[in-house]
Order: sequence, then structure tokens, then C-alpha cells
Amino acid sequence: MSRYVTSNTDRNQINLIPVSLEELISEDNLARVIDIFADSLDFAKMEFQYAKPKATGRKPYNPADMLKLYLYGYFNGIRTSRKLETECKRNIELMWLLKELKPDYRTIADFRKDNITVLKHVFTHFFLFCHELGLYGKEMIAIDGSKFRANNARKKNLTKGKVTKMLAHFEQSAEQYLELLEHSEDTDETTAVTCSKEDLQLKLAKATQRINELSQLKDQIEAQGEISLTDPEARLMGANNMGFDVAYNMQIAVDAKNHLIAAVDVTNNPADQGQLYQMASQAKQELGATDITVLADKGYYTGECLKQCEQNQITAIVSKQNPPSSTGNPAYTLDKFKYDKDNDWYICPQEQRLYNVSREDSKDKLYHSKACKTCVHKEECTKNKRGRQIIRGEYHEVMARADERLAQNVALYKQRQMIVEHPFGTIKRAMGYTHFLLRGIEKVRGEAVMHCLMYNLKRVLKLLGPENLITSIRRIAALPV
Repeated sequence: MSRYVTSNTDRNQINLIPVSLEELISEDNLARVIDIFADSLDFAKMEFQYAKPKATGRKPYNPADMLKLYLYGYFNGIRTSRKLETECKRNIELMWLLKELKPDYRTIADFRKDNITVLKHVFTHFFLFCHELGLYGKEMIAIDGSKFRANNARKKNLTKGKVTKMLAHFEQSAEQYLELLEHSEDTDETTAVTCSKEDLQLKLAKATQRINELSQLKDQIEAQGEISLTDPEARLMGANNMGFDVAYNMQIAVDAKNHLIAAVDVTNNPADQGQLYQMASQAKQELGATDITVLADKGYYTGECLKQCEQNQITAIVSKQNPPSSTGNPAYTLDKFKYDKDNDWYICPQEQRLYNVSREDSKDKLYHSKACKTCVHKEECTKNKRGRQIIRGEYHEVMARADERLAQNVALYKQRQMIVEHPFGTIKRAMGYTHFLLRGIEKVRGEAVMHCLMYNLKRVLKLLGPENLITSIRRIAALPV
């Protein structure tokens, strides 16, 4: 007698009452959530292609069905059109969701290509739905960026140094082919060449063509700094623990209450500087908040952004940059020089005054002291032969207020990592989205929106549960039960 768990099902048995797909899909299945969510959307208002089909011509697929396919695929880590086509033929959940429609991979790929820029509206719709349920606190957000690999290999990214080496290689090869052509008709066995004259001429032509191509690329690199051949808008960025990848910099703003993403954007600038106000104001507008607190790391610490935040009722708590010191001696960093506002001078650690020596109409004030020439600690303080100089920029007071806010809210600032790095960890590790499939920054933005939408959906499912989420969508969208 067998001691294994066995089945009595006969694969060839014909059931009198066939099993329906409805029976196979449980009430709390993800497919039911996606189905009811997609049915709550106004595709014509969102400007999806074929939302209003033409009266004549070949019938298109309903954009609601195609979106359901992509939402299910992205939620389960299936992004390519060929894999989605395969799943339509074997996945019972997709068969139920699409009512056994089986679009081919070209139709699936074209839907994403044609509607990639309007996927932002789907993210906004789900955001407003979560807002209606009170899942956003609208009081504090955290901002951060992370690098995601672009659809461009590193060897297809050219810099000035790479092109210079490649040009030198092909120029050397061309010289060797010319030299061999000169001796191609020699009868001396010691100088006879192994290639025919025609082969050498062909190789020379190819090398010359490659030299011309690289020379043109070199001119473009001089203007742009680098060139990515597969995705021209991608850039080489530092990522993966001091490594480098051709990537995009994905920026998100995360609400502190339930760690839901409120705003998303993509840039090809590897640095986060300049993104603070842009992301904070976008999140504030989306949340409909009158004032908001934003947390960010030192990569976002710029005077211009901090000033813009102050002017628009955004309280920025940002870690400050390490104070500069030309000698590396911590006893003589900039924060050790005390500023006397009443007298407009600085007092150095040796109690010497640095006076304002700049012109009255200058935006940046320069402070200097003649005492530096005779100071015995000069070598510890600065490498400048003229002595220590301090430049007080136009944003100095704004940055000083930001430093003071940080000092008063250290405990609050420590929440930043727990708020904003949780979504990136889920997107990259749990969901497996470490790279983009599409090319071009606009299409990449659309794909990033899908990543964040899937994170938010995953998070809300965890908070509410599938059945409560379905009930809430029906109630808010006024859909029939």
C-alpha cells in the first residue's frame, strides 16, 4: 500500500458539470482586486488609446483588459510582453481576469508603448483612492533617490577616455594595414604577408570607417560629457557599493503615516542636489497640504532648495554637508569659526578676527585676517599662502536656519531611513525591480510609476486586506456589488 499522498483524479475524466473559472478564484484573490480597480477607471478621461474605438476597422482590445494584464504582471514580477503572452495561456488567474482573452506579445508591447505616459493617471487615481481612505498623514514626508539600471550595457556607454583609447587602437591598426599593403607584392619570403591584398584593403576600409565614426562621437562627447548608444538619455552613475552602472536616478517622496509613496520622478542626473524642492512641492501639491515637513539626507542639502522650501511653507529637515577643511584638521573646520552678526566678522579658534573684505554690492562676502601671516597654527588651518579665507554666500543664513532645525529635531530626522528606504527595499528586493526595460527618460518615468503603483497596492493590501480593499473600491467608485 502506498504511503504517499495521492490523487484520485483522472486526467481523462469528462465532468458532467464542467468546473468554471469563477470557482477556482477565491474571494480574496489579487485578481479580483485588480479587476474591480481597473473597472473603476475612466479610460477616456485618462486619454488611453482606443478608450473610444472607431466605428470601422479592426476591433482593438479594451484598454481595461490590457491594463489588468499589466497590473497583474507587474505585481507578480512579470514585465516582458512575451512572458505575459505565455501567462495568458496557462495562468488560471489571468484566464479569469481577461475572460480567456489571449493577446499576442506585439499587442501587449504596443499597449505599454502607446500608453506609457498616461500611466501616471492610474497612479494618481489609486493615490486619490488611498487619500479618501485616510491612509496618507499629509504631515511629514521623506525624500530619497536610488539608482536603477537602464537598458544600456556599460560597454555601450562611451566617455572621452574610452573613445580616445579606441581611436588610438584603430589608428594603429590602420597604419599596420597600410604598411602591410606596401609589402603585399614583395616576393621575399621573410617579408611576405599572410593576407591577400583584397583582404588588407577591406580591413583598412573598416578601420577607416570606424575611425570616422569615433571621431564624430568624440565631438558629441566633448559637448555632452558621455554618450550611451542604446539609450541616449541614460548616464553612467555610481551604484552598487562603489560600482558603476548606466542608470537612471529614481526619486520618491514617501508619506510617514503608512509609508505610501506620494510622488515619483526620474532624472538622469546622478546627484540628488536640486531635487529637494521639486519633490517636496510635488508631494505637497498631490497631498493637498497647506504646510508639510520633509526629511532628506545630505545629498539634498543646497541653499537654493532650502530657500524655496521656506518660501512655500515646507519645513525642510536636511542633514548638512560635512564642513570643509583644506587641511583635514577637524579643529579648524568652518563650524569652528564663530560669526559675530553685529560686527560682521568671524572669530577663529585662536580668537583672531576675520574681517569682511568684499565689496558692498557683492552677493558673496569674503572674510580674511592679516593675523594669518604670523599665526603659528597656519599650516594646521589652511593651505592658502595668503591665509584662511571664508566665503559667506547668499544662502548662508538659510542654511544656518536649516542646521539649527536639524539640531532641534535629531530624533525626528532619524525616522527618515525607516520611512523612505522601506519602499526602495521592497521594490528592489521583494519585487525584483532593479532595472528598467524601456528606453528614454519619458518611458522610464512611466515604468517607474508602475513600480511605485505596485508598491502602493502591495502596501494597501497589507494594511486593509483584499476583501476590505474590494469593498472600499466599490463604495468609493459607486460600483454595483
